[in-house]
Amino acid sequence: MENKVTLKNRSIYKVNLFYLITLIWAIITQFLPIDDKLYQYVALLIPVSIYLILNKKDIKRILKLNPLNKQSLLLIPIIWIFMLPLSLFIITVYNYLFGDALANIIFEETTNNLISTFIFTAFTPAIIEEVFMRGIILDGYRYKNIFTASIINGLMFGMLHLNTFQFSHTFVAGIVASFLVYSTNSIYSSMLIHLINNSFPILMDLIIPIQSTAPDTKEELNLLFFGTIVILSLIVVCSLIYKLASINNIKLKNKKRFSKEKIFNKPLKISILIFICFSLILSFMIKQT
Repeated sequence: MENKVTLKNRSIYKVNLFYLITLIWAIITQFLPIDDKLYQYVALLIPVSIYLILNKKDIKRILKLNPLNKQSLLLIPIIWIFMLPLSLFIITVYNYLFGDALANIIFEETTNNLISTFIFTAFTPAIIEEVFMRGIILDGYRYKNIFTASIINGLMFGMLHLNTFQFSHTFVAGIVASFLVYSTNSIYSSMLIHLINNSFPILMDLIIPIQSTAPDTKEELNLLFFGTIVILSLIVVCSLIYKLASINNIKLKNKKRFSKEKIFNKPLKISILIFICFSLILSFMIKQT
């Protein structure tokens, strides 16, 4: 019993430390002479593979490779649709406050080859990032309240992108993806919504080339109208997530006792500091160009 409690009380520290190491490695990878297409494989797949090999006895619990039923497959795309207003709202507000220079740089990091773009910007992240975040990292928070674990996972997912623009909307996306995993007990749910989300701008760019969305005047950003739609959409999203959990006979609210292990330990604090510093340096470099 004592060993089990010790393991429980160290699970968060373990994944937070792994996250810190991976974050540092991801930054180092950006300065290595490798093709941008290979970034995810080098920065994330290598450490993820090492972690899973070292923890192969727990791989079934970590990955949750449980098939999705037909109702879940139908509901997840609908949840994504109702998440769109919030994502667009966050991006619009960010561009309004900080400009669209960073957003344009990120959107330009695509190729003219549709298949290649889909593989490296949609399919690959949907698998590797989900195994890392909603597999390994979320598993480390298995002894914490579902709501707390999902919010922290969203925070860490946002920081993983190493820039404030992507952090602004992937933070929320990470929370929703975490809830989907809890609601289905399957990592395939977060992979599916991640794939849909990353494929959407690729498909849209085929129809309408991506342009700056930053408004020129305050009148163009009708916060009251947009905010109302966002709130209504979030209510629907929450209802659908609870419906999803009900379909899979999972209770999101429970009264079990949770671990008292500290969440904001030294590895997570250092990770946050690294993200802030790297983001500030990146913003400064963009302003100088």
